[in-house]
Amino acid sequence: MLMRSRRILCGLLALLILGGVFAFGLEAHAKSDLVYLFINDTLIKSMTASNMPVRINNSMYISYRYLIRIKPIKYFYDEDIRILKVYTSDGSLIFDVGNSITYDQDGQIYSYLAEIRGGVLYVPIEFICRFFGVVYSQYSCDYGPVIRINSIMSQYSDGDLAVANRDAMKKLHDDYYAAEPEPSVPVTPVVPETPDQPDEEIRPRTVYPMICGPLGDLSASLLTALDSRSARATFFLTDEGLPQQGDLLRRLVCSGHSLGLYVSAADPVGEAESLNALLSSMIFRKTRLVCIREGSKALSAAQRDALAAAGYRIWDGTLDPGSADRTAYTTQVNGRNLLQNAPATSTLLLHPTEAARDSIYTLLRFMQDNRFTTLPIGEWTTPINQIRFYN
Repeated sequence: MLMRSRRILCGLLALLILGGVFAFGLEAHAKSDLVYLFINDTLIKSMTASNMPVRINNSMYISYRYLIRIKPIKYFYDEDIRILKVYTSDGSLIFDVGNSITYDQDGQIYSYLAEIRGGVLYVPIEFICRFFGVVYSQYSCDYGPVIRINSIMSQYSDGDLAVANRDAMKKLHDDYYAAEPEPSVPVTPVVPETPDQPDEEIRPRTVYPMICGPLGDLSASLLTALDSRSARATFFLTDEGLPQQGDLLRRLVCSGHSLGLYVSAADPVGEAESLNALLSSMIFRKTRLVCIREGSKALSAAQRDALAAAGYRIWDGTLDPGSADRTAYTTQVNGRNLLQNAPATSTLLLHPTEAARDSIYTLLRFMQDNRFTTLPIGEWTTPINQIRFYN
């Protein structure tokens, strides 16, 4: 009876929504005004209603894909975690769309955010140009508003550029504002009967597994379990026995897992530097990811600032299902409960213990059955728990 009532309600809502679309469809789907975009004196002729520059919060935004035309700027966009990194050899900007934050390579936070509109990721282009020292101008000509971006010397003034591209700009204008097709005659929509749906839908979530502790036989067992499920994690290491674990360390890196440093609050920078020197001597690699054994709350403001100044990024475990005295069973039960109520992004903290070894298969299966995405932490991944205060 409940499902039947739900289907009737959904049908009525669909009729109301569709009726609203027929009544107000033209206003809801109105085109944005045409904005001409020049990059290094080249007119971008591929402008359509779906990728047109837009004004957001009094700033002009363009599709991030046009950044590839601005030399020497490069970008990398991870659609799974919705993080865009824009960079040159001199610096970088990270737009964390999911957490609504933007910061640079030094951890300074900015108010300019990337935005997703109509499924397209847009970026604040004037801010990006200013950050990377690229010439940006915005003006109007006889054909309409113009955005001009130059990372090379130009022979044209703003007026000369419009004259030189007059025919191309007119064609773009005519094509963009071509007559809209006549709206179709409204018909009464037929709402199909929807199948019964479960009361609760599975929601996609992302988890960063963190294995914190010394490398050894238990770490190898955890690594085998992760690889068997094609899951990737971040191993936060200590110096305990590390020089004897060269083969395991290389296997870990070659399998696609990432590295971090598990240090104490007593001397976090000193321990991190010492561990990085050891890693460099063994596998010619360093990492800027750190996890504090006592938790980052144990750090003073001066210690946090010192870690940030040295280039380190602090991570905490947000889901901690086990401890040294817990059995595999309690670790499994606690882990499932924590994961069931986890937010959209979280970290799963595990230590190389027998309880973790005996429970990790169950936890990995639970995450896969419930559509969790497990990812290793990248060097530029936003720390999900402390980024608003430092890093």
